[in-house]
Amino acid sequence: MAGAYEAHYAGLMEQVSAKLAELAPDDADPAEVARQIARIVDLPKGERPFRVHIDPADDGAAEVNELGDRIRERFYHRIGLDDLLHPAVGAA
Repeated sequence: MAGAYEAHYAGLMEQVSAKLAELAPDDADPAEVARQIARIVDLPKGERPFRVHIDPADDGAAEVNELGDRIRERFYHRIGLDDLLHPAVGAA
């Protein structure tokens, strides 16, 4: 099965890697990740965001994660665990 897949999609991983590299803007700055980590760590407990996106290629990850977060929130609410969705300052 794997052989048939490789025959049909020979070099797929290399093609995908090359296409993804083309999507990255020339001015993308990897140091932005460190800046965002430092910014979030400096926020007071209880004010830190659940998720932060650093996506210079704008590949849709923010929208996908937003949808997933909404679905998880509804599910946690339905099963009575919505208290897990928010920090509890001072909780053990």
